[in-house]
Amino acid sequence: MSPVYDLTALMTLLDESGAHPELAAAIRRANDVSSAHRDIDEALLALRLLIRLTSASDETPLDDEDITTVVGSLMTSAIVLYARATHTPPIGRRPWFGTGKLSGEMRTVHEKMMYLRDKEVAHFGKGEIIDGAPLLSEALVLRPESATHPIGYLTRRAHNRAELVRRFERLVSTVLALSIDAVNARYTEVHAILRVLAERRDPILALLRGLPLSDPHLLMAEESTQSDEVPSTQARVFRGVTVVEIHDDPLSNDP
Repeated sequence: MSPVYDLTALMTLLDESGAHPELAAAIRRANDVSSAHRDIDEALLALRLLIRLTSASDETPLDDEDITTVVGSLMTSAIVLYARATHTPPIGRRPWFGTGKLSGEMRTVHEKMMYLRDKEVAHFGKGEIIDGAPLLSEALVLRPESATHPIGYLTRRAHNRAELVRRFERLVSTVLALSIDAVNARYTEVHAILRVLAERRDPILALLRGLPLSDPHLLMAEESTQSDEVPSTQARVFRGVTVVEIHDDPLSNDP
């Protein structure tokens, strides 16, 4: 197996020492946009699972109540993950996205979904009419002929508006493609800096080789999505962690 070195750990050491600020900043940018990419990827996975579940035949083992719970959870998860990557002020990572990257149509969908995030998902609210009906309907009711429960509360959350979900899926797919471009650009930036340092025989490469990735579970996450070996000069999107393979031959002049 090719060696894998932990660039995030290297970034921490560089920050502490004040050495190579350009490299530390490039690693941080790459790590932050990779983290945002992962959120968007998971949002899209949630939406596609939602669509499959609501399009399934009677063969699904879930009853109507289970479907309602799962669909609502998937839609909420997709909205939160997407907003976390594109809209809400991040904590611990820098923003990368601007709506100016979207077409007019997609920008409208983005604004609609962020309205739902702010007014119905993250905070209580009935929201506005979406596809002909509110997302939340509720009523306190009186049943005068009921001896056990004369007063009750009825609620319905319409998480699965088919057309809304389809528009949201198109938006997330569009933004995911933008995030992949951003990730690849940042990986290329980090690799270019490392290559220059290797050509100079900078001691930083020896330090990096002393930082193998210590958590095997992160590599297991990568193995589920990476099947073929790729040269270290080619940028890759890692689902588990932001790492770059540093092969000794191309990045070092050592004999």
